[in-house]
Amino acid sequence: MGEVTVWSPLACIKNPLIDLNVSLIILNSSLTELQDKLHSLWKTARFHICADGGANRLHQICTSNDKSLIPEYIAGDLDSVYKDVLLAYEKQGSKIAKFNDTNSTDFEKCLKLISKHEKIANEQFDVVYVLGSHGGRLDQSLAILNTLYKHTKTNETPLFLIAQDTLTFVLPPGRHKIYVNTGLEGSFCGLIPLGESCRCISTTGLAYNLNKHHLLFGSQISSNNSFDGSDFVTVDTSDYILWTMSTL
Repeated sequence: MGEVTVWSPLACIKNPLIDLNVSLIILNSSLTELQDKLHSLWKTARFHICADGGANRLHQICTSNDKSLIPEYIAGDLDSVYKDVLLAYEKQGSKIAKFNDTNSTDFEKCLKLISKHEKIANEQFDVVYVLGSHGGRLDQSLAILNTLYKHTKTNETPLFLIAQDTLTFVLPPGRHKIYVNTGLEGSFCGLIPLGESCRCISTTGLAYNLNKHHLLFGSQISSNNSFDGSDFVTVDTSDYILWTMSTL
């Protein structure tokens, strides 16, 4: 029996004072319905990055008197951020990191910046949260999921995507215990094979548990599932698998 990896993905939103070294990325997507989660995660995070036009989104929801939400960095190819927003944040202490690489997304550029910061500061983040992570254009949503998948295969730091009413991350091969008892969980969840076939997966804690199932995009996936009332869900998977769940 291998070691069980324990996940509490909503803990930082439930308790902003939790003792974790957290980094926060804000993507170029509406934050209007994410303001409560934004403020909770902002308090928890020690390193805040706006991905290009994400700075516009942050600036849009902040009042002129709100000086507390100032990102450490605005990063990307900077083709979306408004010049007045860029100047305003720069005057308030934000650093600008422009990347000219056209073969990576602004999201990927932010992850590269986080890795660089970790090396320079000699620290390791416990988790990276990404706000405004999917919804809207399908191609952009798929690109974000592609980055999530690639990151998880090459980096041990958990990466959690937060959309308006959904939390998503990738489980590596092995045994997992996901706590779903914060009161912030919604009603549905799913396990989706991403990038590869999931040859064998079993679960407990779901309304419709899997028992050594084979999941494959183009064949069977586990969508529109729900919880059975337990405090946690267990997942035993042979391959990388995307876990997604609704949030309140």
